[in-house]
Amino acid sequence: MLELPKTETNVSTTTDLATIALTLAGFVLTLLTVLITFKTGARLPNSGDNEDVPLFDLFFSTGLYYRTTSLLKGCIKSLIFVAMLGFSLKLFLPEAYLKYIFFANVLGLIIIATTLWRSLLILTNIIKLQREG
Repeated sequence: MLELPKTETNVSTTTDLATIALTLAGFVLTLLTVLITFKTGARLPNSGDNEDVPLFDLFFSTGLYYRTTSLLKGCIKSLIFVAMLGFSLKLFLPEAYLKYIFFANVLGLIIIATTLWRSLLILTNIIKLQREG
């Protein structure tokens, strides 16, 4: 049998998770901004001879760039969802049901962890691409 934590602990954890989600959304947004800024300075290939063009610049001219930015935007959306869910539940959930906010905390933690994992995988692949270039 699962005994739920105290209501005060659940509400405090909800606040912590929402704050963490908003902070991480800011970091991912910064990463996305940096990628978009790098693209504006990238030298795009204009001929069949791509040996002179750095590999990272070629990345900007492929569908991988758009897929990467799309995934990062999805990360931001999911993190904002966690934050808004947490704050909304704290504001609008009646006192009698606040003990069940635990389950929203578990969901939020899972979403945050998987979103961070996905962002880390994207960054790792970008670093590999830069290293190869």
